Amino acid sequence: MARIRPSKGQTSGEPGPDDTGPGGAEPPPVPKRRRNKKSSGGGQKAQPRPRQQPKNEKSGAVTKSVQEGRSRRYVGEVVTELKKVTWPNRAQLFQATAVVLIFVAIVAIYLGVVDVLMSSLVDAIF
Repeated sequence: MARIRPSKGQTSGEPGPDDTGPGGAEPPPVPKRRRNKKSSGGGQKAQPRPRQQPKNEKSGAVTKSVQEGRSRRYVGEVVTELKKVTWPNRAQLFQATAVVLIFVAIVAIYLGVVDVLMSSLVDAIF
């Protein structure tokens, strides 16, 4: 069987009367935070934080061949994504168009009625 070394402040491997941790071992002590003498409020001014330097931009220009390669890749990816789209058939297209037109007509009538009521209310007040 392996021998267990006692922790700091403990003289033997046997738990003492003050031990409250699991297995008879004391919980490890919490380290104290050191205070910086400059920030302890001893009447000294705090030093300003250094400012972040702006990033250097890369020098040189993008060549024309690289730009053309980007454009071709972009168009190719757009075509690939458009092939994944489920396009509506003619009946679904007419049905969706009819729903939109009916909704727009209802909202236009509602706003027209509200406009007439508000204008008559404003004319009555002023």
